[in-house]
Amino acid sequence: MKFYKVISLLLFFFFSLYDAQELPKVKLNQFRNSYKQDYRNDTLYLKIENPLACPLRIKIFSDYLKNKNLIDDTLKVIAYENSFAEIKIFAKDIDLKKLELKINQAFGDDRKIIKQNNLALPFPKGKTYQIMQSNKGSFNHNDDYSRYAVDFDMKTGDTITSADDGFVVGVIKDYEYGGNDRKWRDFANYITIYHPQSGLFTQYVHLKKDGSFVKVGDAVKRNQPIGLSGATGFASGEHLHFNVLIPEKGKTLKSVPFSFENDLSSQSLKKNMKVTN
Repeated sequence: MKFYKVISLLLFFFFSLYDAQELPKVKLNQFRNSYKQDYRNDTLYLKIENPLACPLRIKIFSDYLKNKNLIDDTLKVIAYENSFAEIKIFAKDIDLKKLELKINQAFGDDRKIIKQNNLALPFPKGKTYQIMQSNKGSFNHNDDYSRYAVDFDMKTGDTITSADDGFVVGVIKDYEYGGNDRKWRDFANYITIYHPQSGLFTQYVHLKKDGSFVKVGDAVKRNQPIGLSGATGFASGEHLHFNVLIPEKGKTLKSVPFSFENDLSSQSLKKNMKVTN
C-alpha cells in the first residue's frame, strides 16, 4: 500500500506542476523585418523589408489616412524575395504623431501556380512512427489552417527532417511548455520552410525548447535534419505536427492534401497506422 501511495503522491505532484505552468507573457514572431516611413515634399514614403526567400503579402491600414481621404481602404502590396515593398502617398499637412499604421503580413504570392510533388517523410530513414491524428482529425485538424495536417507519435528529442529542398522562412524555438488546452495554441515552437520549386510551405510544429537546428534564411535539403520533436503549444502529448500549406487569396495560408514518396497520400493515413521511412 505504501508503494502505491508514494506513486499516487508523485503523480499528483507532477500533474500539479504541469497544470501550474503559466502562459508566456510575450508572443514570439517566426521572423523579423524592418519598416521605415519618411515624409517629405508633401509625400509619405513607406518602405517594408522582406528579408525572406519567399514573397510576402503585405496589408497596410491607417484610420488617420482614411479619415483624411488619403486612402480608400487597406493598401495591399507584395514584397518579393529579399527585397522591399515601397508605397508613396501624396499627403499634404500630415501630422506624423497621429499616424498609426496597422501592418499585416502573410507568406507567399497567391497568384503563383502550385506544382505539388511527392515529399519526403519528416523523419530519418529507417525510422517508424505511428499516426496520432490524421487529416480532418477532430482534436484540432478541423480548420482551414490545419485540416490536412498529420501528427506523428514522435518522442521529445526525436529528429525531424525537411520534407524537401527549400528555404527556412520562420523559426520559433524559445517556448518551453504546452498543454491540452486551446489557450496554448499560440505558444508552440515550430519551423516554416518554403519550397520555391513547388510553391508549397511545410511546417514542423511542437518542437522542444531550443530544438531548431536551423535559422531564418538557411537553405535546407530534402531529408536534412532540422530539429527535435517536443510538446510545446497546444498538444495532448509529445508529437510532430506536420502540415503542408499554400497561400490563400485574401487570407494567410491554408492546409492542403499532399503525398509522400511512393505515392503515400496524406488522406490515406489513418490514426494508429504505422509509417516507415
